[in-house]
Amino acid sequence: MRLETFAAASLALLVAAPAAPALAQDADPAPIVEIMRTFAGPGVHRPSGAKGMCYVGQFMPSAAGRDLSKAVIFTRPSEALIRFSVGGGNPAVADGARGVNRGLSFRIDPDGAGQTEFVMINAPINFARSPAQMLGFLEARRPAANGQPDPERIRVFSEANPETLAQARFLASRPIPGSWVGVNYWGVHAYTLTNAAGARQVIKFRMDPLDGPSNLTDDEARARPRDFLAQDIATRLASGQPTGLRMVAVMGRPDDPTDDPTRLWAGEDTRPTIDLGTLVIRSVAEAQRCDGTIFAPTLLADGIDGPANDPMFAIRTPAYAISITKRAN
Repeated sequence: MRLETFAAASLALLVAAPAAPALAQDADPAPIVEIMRTFAGPGVHRPSGAKGMCYVGQFMPSAAGRDLSKAVIFTRPSEALIRFSVGGGNPAVADGARGVNRGLSFRIDPDGAGQTEFVMINAPINFARSPAQMLGFLEARRPAANGQPDPERIRVFSEANPETLAQARFLASRPIPGSWVGVNYWGVHAYTLTNAAGARQVIKFRMDPLDGPSNLTDDEARARPRDFLAQDIATRLASGQPTGLRMVAVMGRPDDPTDDPTRLWAGEDTRPTIDLGTLVIRSVAEAQRCDGTIFAPTLLADGIDGPANDPMFAIRTPAYAISITKRAN
């Protein structure tokens, strides 16, 4: 199937999906998409997470997941389409690069009912709390006449917006991931789960490595091949042992903020979690299965709701719609 056909199908799905919160109407995502495409350079279809691999797998829910949410994805095992990536718009970035995030996007589709999509990164916070702040962050890093970003411009913006540096500091404080399935991923935003009895619980989604963390020092990362992450998955799949990640819900409290993805909840990293299920990788998929579509975290099954007051969540649907259209051109 041609890329244009995939793009049209993805756009149709977004149009048919429930509308994103009204906050999406308050910001224009087009300038954000365009400046990210400018940074990525000509010929790069993905302005973010340009380097990646596509896989198919299965999501196997837990009994505890059914207790928290009536969503169909928590009622039975379902096929999953999975894409791991290395952050940024450079499709040739080294897998051991420091300073860029690692991404996990996946779609759970239980027999065509209750399709749900997740976009996660290996940091618990976003780098911007609003579309305007994200655009300012990118504009501050736009190359000057000499082809390089202006350090003074970045300094001024960062001092006025200190929270925009928190994600980079988090990534810098952690070892370099030695495996796409050897690192934690976070959904960044706050979600609300509703069960069959109508009980609601605010949570954050996190993915934990089934086999524990896989960490590299800077020297170890430099010694690895440029594309070692895909080879690591291939080796794990060849072993015949299950490889993947466990989905957990980090439990929220009534006073937790749900409108600012740059903020951690108080004591978030030590809070109780509930096992929601396991995402298992089965095999490599053709790149076009992932590249010809989008993963939109605003597409959620009944029983899972995104934050109504988070402008960064709200803007995802229109931004992704623009991005997939540009990718098809």
